[in-house]
Amino acid sequence: MKKALIVDDSAYNRTLLHAILRKKGLSVETSDNGEDAIAKFTLVKPDIVFLDYIMPKKSGVEALSEMKKLNPDFIGIMLTSISATEDVQAAKTAGANGYILKPYGAEKIYEVLKKFNLIEE
Repeated sequence: MKKALIVDDSAYNRTLLHAILRKKGLSVETSDNGEDAIAKFTLVKPDIVFLDYIMPKKSGVEALSEMKKLNPDFIGIMLTSISATEDVQAAKTAGANGYILKPYGAEKIYEVLKKFNLIEE
């Protein structure tokens, strides 16, 4: 079973994404801040991590950068309502494999899962 970690300080966003991923058969863990997410990352060893850009304790970019140092092979997807070029570049520099603009729907998440072969067509 493929594993996902959702890192978002919004309970609503975590619940929404959790439901979308579970529907496709992924095992899902969640975290509400970047610092806790790094600890969960080392325990869970997820195939894919969805990170909110702006969070308390550590930003999504900071957490992603630390996670990539621990394991460069997982898929890191930034979730953001900001599409500024410098923010997208910061995410790429940190090792993001992609980003999704909020608000998003299930189809956008499924596209990403298919792209990285985490679900079948």
